Amino acid sequence: MKKIVPDPPQLHDLPDGKTLSNAIIERLVPMDHVVLNITHYLTLAYNHSRYAIEFIEDPAMRESMTNGLRAMQLAWAQADALALALERNPSLH
Repeated sequence: MKKIVPDPPQLHDLPDGKTLSNAIIERLVPMDHVVLNITHYLTLAYNHSRYAIEFIEDPAMRESMTNGLRAMQLAWAQADALALALERNPSLH
């Protein structure tokens, strides 16, 4: 299986081949920026999925998508809590 290397935020100059996790560990990319990106993309994914669910006619598929959206909401809430904790306590970085 090929390892997926996430693209680091564009505002940081990183050497080629640097993974986002290594960039965070080496403090080249601030952790709070990554957490904010997570919440941003979870918001986008949730909103697009919530809109799409209205067009699903199959009840089993609609229920499956609804369960997935609930799981996304839990992850989103945890990411928001982490972002707030990082914002309120910079020593956690």
